[in-house]
Amino acid sequence: MTTNNDGDFIMGAAIGTVMGIVWFVKGFQELKIKRTIQNIPTSKINTGAVGTNVEIKGKIIVEREKLVTAPISGQQCALYHLEIQQERRRKNSTYWQTIDQFYSHEGFYIDDQSGATALVLVGGAKIKREGQTNNIYINSNNFDEIPLTLRKALTENQKKIKRFKLKKTSWLFSSKYRVLEWRFKPNEEVYVLGHAESGLRLQKIKKPRLKYFLKARKAIQKDKKLKARYDANRDGTLDHNELERGAQMLAQRLSGKYSKEKLEELIPKTKLIFKKKKPHPFIISNRPEGELVNHMGTWSVVKIWGGPVLTMACVFYLYTVFG
Repeated sequence: MTTNNDGDFIMGAAIGTVMGIVWFVKGFQELKIKRTIQNIPTSKINTGAVGTNVEIKGKIIVEREKLVTAPISGQQCALYHLEIQQERRRKNSTYWQTIDQFYSHEGFYIDDQSGATALVLVGGAKIKREGQTNNIYINSNNFDEIPLTLRKALTENQKKIKRFKLKKTSWLFSSKYRVLEWRFKPNEEVYVLGHAESGLRLQKIKKPRLKYFLKARKAIQKDKKLKARYDANRDGTLDHNELERGAQMLAQRLSGKYSKEKLEELIPKTKLIFKKKKPHPFIISNRPEGELVNHMGTWSVVKIWGGPVLTMACVFYLYTVFG
């Protein structure tokens, strides 16, 4: 007859058996990526070969007006990432499971002073970053206590969130969540390895959608500072043309990471576009290449050797119980 504690150990051993196999497989995947990094020389953006795996290094291009404020830390950044985790329970233990995540923008441009730029679309990339991560804990029965900046970010990105809902529950059915935030700094140097495509497809500059235009026009009409900013003839009032022009400019800021003027400058210089494309590796890191290689090498060894050890230990325990 097994006790509750025995049941927990058996369940833990079963999970450990699977986790050991997963670690072993992921260890070899990371080892393969590490060797790819070592074997591919760093290219300049203007000489990178389209249609192949390319490794580049450059600084994130930002406009001061386009910096975003990270919702947990309150720091200005070029791009932030939020990961939403939910607390899961076993009988005598808990763990955090990622249920949703999103980026503040689809990506960013980088410049390596070669005369060309690259567009990096971050979705699906493996982010290998060092630096501070900010966390916040929330309960679904106390959603009213979520900081306004975080609530705004979650609300504005509802379409990107699949499983997490800002729906308040009673304390009896409350769930605990942890939200993790990390950021890329303005002008931060990043390393990118991925399948490079041509920038020739990005010649069209999208006009801001109507909803952003109407939102911008309303904001200007209510804000004295914005009125002054777009008062071209400095007569103290906004005529129809000034309001429409100001709304177009502000809408462009609301609808994308780069202004229309900046895109007109960047797009003709865009030589490479990086985005997730299986089975090619896609890595973005703010670590120096040598440090990144050492980091991945260490963890690949830990997983390759530690995975089988964990699996065998768990299988041995299960064998002693059921054998």
